[in-house]
Amino acid sequence: MKKLIIAALLVLTGSLTYAQNRQINFEKLSLKEALAKAKQEKKTVFVDCFTSWCVPCKQMEANVFTKDSVADFYNKNFINIKVDMEKGEGPELRKFYAVGAYPSYIILDTAGKVKNKFVGGMPVKEFLANAQKGLSTDSDEALLNARYERGERMPELMRAYIKQKVKVMEISRAKQLNDELMALLTPQQKASPENWFLFGQNRYTMYLSDLFSPNFLYLTNHWKDFAEQNTKDTVDKKLSSVYRQIASWTLNGFYFKVKPFDKNNYEAYKAQIGKTQMPDKAQLLALMDIAIAAGEKNEPEVRRLLLKNLSTFSEDNRRILFDYPTFVRTIKGFKFPQIEELSNEISKSSTNPFLVHLYQDMKKRYADKAN
Repeated sequence: MKKLIIAALLVLTGSLTYAQNRQINFEKLSLKEALAKAKQEKKTVFVDCFTSWCVPCKQMEANVFTKDSVADFYNKNFINIKVDMEKGEGPELRKFYAVGAYPSYIILDTAGKVKNKFVGGMPVKEFLANAQKGLSTDSDEALLNARYERGERMPELMRAYIKQKVKVMEISRAKQLNDELMALLTPQQKASPENWFLFGQNRYTMYLSDLFSPNFLYLTNHWKDFAEQNTKDTVDKKLSSVYRQIASWTLNGFYFKVKPFDKNNYEAYKAQIGKTQMPDKAQLLALMDIAIAAGEKNEPEVRRLLLKNLSTFSEDNRRILFDYPTFVRTIKGFKFPQIEELSNEISKSSTNPFLVHLYQDMKKRYADKAN
């Protein structure tokens, strides 16, 4: 009996092993060759757009491409090819199909037209669902592309199309569509709730309404229109977050990767803030002064303004203190003068345990050296 049980277990184990021993068959073909073969075999082309350094690409290859359900479906319905977007024909295809993130997956008909496009690592179920959409004619990508190519420009379509292009990380295209939609809308329509995603604080912010975008500039000049239709608090939170970001990016240096320091730009930000009715207007103006001092590499003035204002800052605005160490570490031989005063004031006024701990730790390490 014992031998029978062991034998059964061995058979079961072997079955389980066998059950997951297939993988997507990627053929060593150029895209042109893959399209020709797909036409001959009446299939569709699946393109895995990857790079050698992409970790999610490797995870998908190891954990999803090797599932039998995935392998069987893709091998049955597609001519599958892998294209390194940095080698061979990859750069040309990356540009043509606007590949902006990795991994990106494209399903093409035999003419090379996109039937579906999806981006990023995902579980088996989602990966299969996207493949099934690529075999039909009703994927969001295909439908929106077709409607736009037919000349449709209704605001509802343009909004959906912008969201889809962000979803598949065609950011340049999304920005072009945003500009096209803005040209179609009246000021009243631009400020409407259905268009707030183009200006507000959401997943589209970093692509469509960050501090360097035309949308943010429009919002600063027409915030009253938006407040009437989206509530003043909603608009205030968006504006505050961006001005706070300007100060943060200035201290940590990210701002200067986009544009060089120009005090006139910061004076313009202060003028914009001055025209608003944000409840933390005075704090944001102080943040701009801190940013100006940082841009001028005037650390003593940065420190003076921090000590003067941090006790009155909201917890959100007080987060600028996280960027101060990054700023001062660019100064050769900096010894953190007044670190004890900064730490004590933060411990007294802040409810953020991470900020308090950071400065308490800095106080222990640098207080003696600063004196």
